[in-house]
Amino acid sequence: MQKTLMQGLNETDMQAVINTYDLKPYYYPTLFPMTETPFLTWKMLEGQAGLMIAADLVSRGSTIPRKTREAINRIQGDIPKIAISREKLEDELTEYDIMLAMASQNPDLRAIVEFWAEDTKYCWDGVAARAEWIALRQISLGKVAFTNANNHGVVTEYNVDYQMPSTHKVGVNTAWATTASAKPITKDFPEAIKIGKAIGASYKFAFMNPNTLEKLVATDEVIKMCASLVSNALNIPSLPSLQDVNSLLARTVKLKGLQLVIIDQDITIELPDGSRTTGNPFEDDVVLFSESKVLGKTHWKRPIDMNVKTEAIKAMNGHTMVQKYSQASPLKEVTEGIANLFPAWNLAGRSVLMQTSGTSWNK
Repeated sequence: MQKTLMQGLNETDMQAVINTYDLKPYYYPTLFPMTETPFLTWKMLEGQAGLMIAADLVSRGSTIPRKTREAINRIQGDIPKIAISREKLEDELTEYDIMLAMASQNPDLRAIVEFWAEDTKYCWDGVAARAEWIALRQISLGKVAFTNANNHGVVTEYNVDYQMPSTHKVGVNTAWATTASAKPITKDFPEAIKIGKAIGASYKFAFMNPNTLEKLVATDEVIKMCASLVSNALNIPSLPSLQDVNSLLARTVKLKGLQLVIIDQDITIELPDGSRTTGNPFEDDVVLFSESKVLGKTHWKRPIDMNVKTEAIKAMNGHTMVQKYSQASPLKEVTEGIANLFPAWNLAGRSVLMQTSGTSWNK
């Protein structure tokens, strides 16, 4: 490892650039707010809170009956290291040398800053994208597993299964693709509300991706229930908007104010052979029913690399460290993004996952 080949670049300059990066394009910081931990493990307590257990009427002077203490489950796991690397090789470094010469060796020019900053942004975003993938994958499946198909190598020690009760992973009365007979508003959503009520959970939010929303609004039931009096009278059906559906849900007493939350996100996974797959980590044909928009916490620990003196230039923003250094043979400039983090879901046992493509859960 050698010093960066970017002329004039220092940690102060790189820190200033990295401080401009934010997590606004991602859902996970809102769903799983950040919490720093001194350990490389995460632990969360999950209890069946919310049930209102009534007291007993007792005779004065008698023993007061003791109620059963609710079982508290501890869900835990290791915090993985998330890392990404990008290199500039000899041809690109030659172009950089020419740019410097044309700029009279002024490293402060915008084009020269952009030359190295595109890699720091790429690596910082890469870490955030993986955190997003983990968060959205697990809340739509109740688990997350790392395989050769979704990660550069199999790291099964970080697989997590939240062991949601089988009664909380359900299907629908009729698949939503069967538009004429599907009953999402009058049968499917009320069934989820009923399951939650049994454990003292009042579901306020139903998360789904845009593909699932398209199937929902295409059902005859939703079209008719959302339609205006004029369109009904003229028999001119039209697909409702998200706002239309949420307005309908708010007016439906049985659903107790349930509102849809749409997870519209695309993450690209690149595998060792260079192939890429892009898609929404939140599974198609799944609805997550939750009491809150805050589902857990993103546990993170400062990378040990920040505490070790090397030739690399380092900067940190939030949970992610970015470092730059060079290698002599073969000549290359290396940029790395590194974070220790895991978004842990502590409301899994109090949530319901509904598969809208069948009458039972089989994902």
